[in-house]
Amino acid sequence: MSFRRGSSITPGHPRQTFGEIALNGTSRANSIVQNDGYDHNPRKSTVGITGEHTFFPPAISSPLPEDSLSRTVPDDKDSDDDSEFPEYIDEEITGPMKYVSNFQTSVTKFTSNNSSQIKWTIIGFLVILYFVFLGFALNYNYKKAQFLMIATCLVIVGLLYYELFKPYLGESFEKSVIEPSRQLFHILWNSLIVRICFYLIFFAIIAGFLIYDTWNDRQRLTGIGGMIFFITFMFVFSKSPGRITWRPVIWGFFLQFCLGLLVLRWKWGADRFQDASHYIVVFLDYTNNGTQFVYGFLAAPPNICGMDAVFAFSSIQVVIYFGSIVALLYYYGIMQAVLKWMAWFMQITLGTTAAESLNSCACIFLGQSEAPLLIKPYLMKMTASELHAVMTSGFACIAGSLFAAYISFGACPGYLLSSTVMSAPGSLACSKILFPETKRSKLQNIEDLELPKGEESNALECISNGAVMAVELVMAIVANLIVFLALLAFIDNVIGWTGSLIGYNDWSFELIVGYVFYPLAFVMGVTENSEQTKTVAQLMGTKTVLNEFIAYQKLGKLVKKQALTPRSAMIATYALCGFSNFSSIGIQLGVLGGMMPKRKKLLSSIALRALMAGCISCFMTASLAGVLVENASYCDNTVESHCFNVEEFIEIMDNNFTSYANISSSGQAFLSFREEL
Repeated sequence: MSFRRGSSITPGHPRQTFGEIALNGTSRANSIVQNDGYDHNPRKSTVGITGEHTFFPPAISSPLPEDSLSRTVPDDKDSDDDSEFPEYIDEEITGPMKYVSNFQTSVTKFTSNNSSQIKWTIIGFLVILYFVFLGFALNYNYKKAQFLMIATCLVIVGLLYYELFKPYLGESFEKSVIEPSRQLFHILWNSLIVRICFYLIFFAIIAGFLIYDTWNDRQRLTGIGGMIFFITFMFVFSKSPGRITWRPVIWGFFLQFCLGLLVLRWKWGADRFQDASHYIVVFLDYTNNGTQFVYGFLAAPPNICGMDAVFAFSSIQVVIYFGSIVALLYYYGIMQAVLKWMAWFMQITLGTTAAESLNSCACIFLGQSEAPLLIKPYLMKMTASELHAVMTSGFACIAGSLFAAYISFGACPGYLLSSTVMSAPGSLACSKILFPETKRSKLQNIEDLELPKGEESNALECISNGAVMAVELVMAIVANLIVFLALLAFIDNVIGWTGSLIGYNDWSFELIVGYVFYPLAFVMGVTENSEQTKTVAQLMGTKTVLNEFIAYQKLGKLVKKQALTPRSAMIATYALCGFSNFSSIGIQLGVLGGMMPKRKKLLSSIALRALMAGCISCFMTASLAGVLVENASYCDNTVESHCFNVEEFIEIMDNNFTSYANISSSGQAFLSFREEL
């Protein structure tokens, strides 16, 4: 066995530690590579500061410069390169291992020369195997395998478009079909008569549908009045009322209306959307397997009434799990493709620019902190109106990573999912009323945006990094909850103490915000009775002043007690679905300001206006849901499940512990109750 040339070990030289090298300061390590051009004769030496022999080349009579040491002394930085370590080389392989080595060399050479054919053969075999499995699954249980079939069709369409149509036919199709159609549309749309006729027909169809749909329940039309009120309010307080471009406004609310019909009224669409929300909940519930193993009793307590899992160790941990999944989708480029397609669709309908459209779609999945990272290279080029739209979209949507956390509080997953999708175009519409575009944007086309994949070397590193990054978000959420719940209790007690000074002992924070938001809750459609309206108004105030976590927590308790009707709970779920609260202003200013410090002054000047637009966007979505939903109902996951009530069992035992018959009947009742669990 021999060492390769370039090894850090030089035979024949006395050993010297790295500590001694650093202490000498004027010496050279004995681990100098053999092929560095120096003479390593041990007779040519000098004495260092410590008195020990150190060796220099014959042409050097003074200590070596520091840069020469850098070649031999490794630094402290982590490196994936292991070339600095010596390797053993067998001079000749003999015996039976020679045949094994030759076979291994032949296989390696064959796979290297035919790597492409082998790869596509394996992929083709797996695809055939998958379709055979899908056929058996559809034949065995079509309803259960229907979702898998739809997902497969979507993947096939995406692959055909990106791998075949776009590379080979995309340019010719753009020139022969898309471009002429776009020119014809512009010619027609520039005609005032065409626009007037279109909008008249457009509004007539919507009005006719609503009149017919609410024939037996005119109370649902209250939400239309609420939407008109909110639009008028935004117009009055608009920064430039005379410069409002009504295309993004009308198309934004129209897309919101169409999405509402799709997911709330059309039976097939509602069923598919309900299936999607169910699968999302099931997928996110796998977080419990990790939390139960790590935290044990804190994440999975016994099924005893009143004994719930600790929030910090259960519900909020889904953020870590989902953060890794999002990072993985980024690594493979799936998230970028989906967001780019959605942004393109919104751009051709609403007429909004590429960056603000992309950010609005990204907020559906990523939230206010992560979505702007997609457009980070373009933030400095964006106009004030575009930045206002970016902030509004962040305030109006929720992060997909927090989806399960809200569900665990009692929010209906179908309502949450539809609200996030409907709020994307609605937030842009509200933003363009309160802060119209008055300048020409530099980011008109979606093709101008480049969305790079992750920088990780493999999928495992990507998953690990995504989980670690999500820990910071979890800690931020927990810290904010602690602070704001403490402040809420303090403010509530101060208000109560102030009221007690003049004889009003029932004053509280919720009472005050309930009266402030009462008119808004009423025009949104919560009109069953004044108590219901005030309760929903209190939830809206809590969400706006504090945050949506606290509001959803209170909503879940009210639903479990059935203190809210199904319709009021549904409207409240939509109204609370967003980050539009004062604490989020600091988050957005921190995120966006960190990306472009030179524009912090502009961001701070438009933050309150963007918060107002985000709040109104959530309220508009709630108003529209109140109009479209005919028969609201409690969701299955929000109905209180069976649990063992310790107090009731003790009461039964105390009352019946008098005779053998009573003891026997009590035991049988307890056993039957356990079977129900």
